[in-house]
Amino acid sequence: MKLSDFKDSKPKNEQVSESNLQQIYDKYKNSSQSELFSALMQEVASQKANGTFDFENLQKMVNSLEGAVPQENFEQMKRILNRLK
Repeated sequence: MKLSDFKDSKPKNEQVSESNLQQIYDKYKNSSQSELFSALMQEVASQKANGTFDFENLQKMVNSLEGAVPQENFEQMKRILNRLK
């Protein structure tokens, strides 16, 4: 299951299921930081190509994590987010 499959398979008003989250976690749990970044960049490129990439929504999601994750992780997410523009 790709991240885009997860997003596209759920109606916008339906909550994320634990099963779907577990599938995504299992797929990426042993990945290195560079492998995760590569997968992210491939997904962003795919979404940009088919017109479904929503930077503003992604930015809101990342910003909502401030205070919920360690500050160092939050800053890293912000740096990655800026590279996706």
